[in-house]
Amino acid sequence: MKIENPKVTLADEARAGVEEDVRSGFLDWLFQFSVTGDDGELYSVGGSILSLALEKLDVVSINCAKGTGHVEQLPGSVYKIARYPGMQFERLLRKPHGALKIEKGTESVVVTCGDEYRVECFADNSWHLTIDSLDGEYRADLYHRPHGFPLWYGRDTPSYLTQHSITYGYNWAGDVEGTIHLKGQPIKVKGFGIRERYVAVDSSAAELGGWEDWGFVAFNEIHSSLYDMRLGMKDFSIYDLETRKYYPEGEMAITHEDWAFMRELDGFIPTVYKIRIEVADGVYDVRAHVGNATVWGATFKVPDYPVATLTFDTVEGTFTFNDGTVKTLTGGRGVLSVRQWHAYPNILPRELYSDEARSGEKFDTL
Repeated sequence: MKIENPKVTLADEARAGVEEDVRSGFLDWLFQFSVTGDDGELYSVGGSILSLALEKLDVVSINCAKGTGHVEQLPGSVYKIARYPGMQFERLLRKPHGALKIEKGTESVVVTCGDEYRVECFADNSWHLTIDSLDGEYRADLYHRPHGFPLWYGRDTPSYLTQHSITYGYNWAGDVEGTIHLKGQPIKVKGFGIRERYVAVDSSAAELGGWEDWGFVAFNEIHSSLYDMRLGMKDFSIYDLETRKYYPEGEMAITHEDWAFMRELDGFIPTVYKIRIEVADGVYDVRAHVGNATVWGATFKVPDYPVATLTFDTVEGTFTFNDGTVKTLTGGRGVLSVRQWHAYPNILPRELYSDEARSGEKFDTL
């Protein structure tokens, strides 16, 4: 979405409401980072504060996934199974409404929800996140530093995902560095990640058109955030760090390939993404491979509408300028959250759910 003035201010970071009639409004300070540790492992580190007005509840979500897995073809079947290591640590804390605190200063905004989650949003647009499970299991001290401008959902004028789903806020890709602690073991990490400031009124999973992609892909040369409602709104932001060009408009197409069944999700996920975005100065092409996937961090279980977080282990990309010049992109990373509008019914072949070899009719119900 093109915004007349896309610069993020401390007022945006502290925004706590919308002008519309709130039926099921919520606030969100969220992050999802793809980083490599000094132990050589790939980590997908995330968390969020969700303040749910209708439920009178504040929720802290903390998660950390480690490593990469593979996809294998099931013997005697057309189906593939995703074998991913999943979560290393996860925690969901429900707190009474009012646990979320926003402290506004002249140079920063500090947001806390109990002692477990603290984010300081600075006037230079960096975020400092300090996350602590308080039991010695997990701790994180991370900085997020974006470039250029974000993908805006809306600001003074709201964005309508559907006729009644009203949103304000942004998501923004940037550089990440810091330290995480797993069971007391410190691991220095570095990579890229996305953060989100989100204020919303109502939502309907069924109206998403069957599929939703949300997240980031970033390279050393170009950072991008994207949102794709399969049969609805498609939005993105691209920032070229070398030319300092910002692209909030154009045409985006995402192709999903090599689908595999993810038992934890009770559904299928694509394991290869092909993203093509045409902007004023050329074409941005990305090919990304999924190396790990987890059930989304705000639930950690199969919901009525399945949501998963996909972490890419390899990301390749180019930017082809209108004059034919091709810029090869390096250091690619990315994380996407995907949402389907309903869970799969249990009429799928039983080999999807069990490694035990069985004989008999493939289409018996489970």
